[in-house]
Amino acid sequence: MPLTGPDWNPPLKTLFTVLLTMLGCVVAAAAGGVAYAYSGLYDVSATTPDSALFSWIVHKTSDSSVGARLGVIQVPAGLDQPQKIAAGGHLFLQNCAVCHGGPGLTPTNIYLGMNPQPPDLYRAGRVPASDENFQFIKYGIKMSGMPGFSTTKTDDEIWSLVAFLGTAPGLSAADFAKETGSSVTVGK
Repeated sequence: MPLTGPDWNPPLKTLFTVLLTMLGCVVAAAAGGVAYAYSGLYDVSATTPDSALFSWIVHKTSDSSVGARLGVIQVPAGLDQPQKIAAGGHLFLQNCAVCHGGPGLTPTNIYLGMNPQPPDLYRAGRVPASDENFQFIKYGIKMSGMPGFSTTKTDDEIWSLVAFLGTAPGLSAADFAKETGSSVTVGK
């Protein structure tokens, strides 16, 4: 079918024009994104706070990604057992306190230099979700400083950490020391 002349269908011509315009917009947006990436205009240094828009985009993407993967995680029974919580507390002190800190601990220079800063896991009123904590610990979170432990910890060890984190909100410094076995302040 010719694109001009008496046989050319006007509704098809309109559709063709719309599709070409949309394609042009997509190509222009992609070219703009590539130009921005190569321009160096965005400051990636950890000491510069992210813009509100960038922060929203990253957090929304992260929340949606994690939420889409939670349905396959089966939370095991026994996360309330004292030995499971204690094992998780010891693992937390060895692997996590350097970034996440804990009640009574001096913030480390690593924590102080992170952007974004790790969440306050001990905030009273925080309601940790076991499946979500498992996802965060096992697989980590890109562009947050949170590493994935799937290659260095077993699922059982990760569930122990999850068990400990279930007790974290509102934990006192004395209880933190007892649960983790810490006797000294982690810090600078």
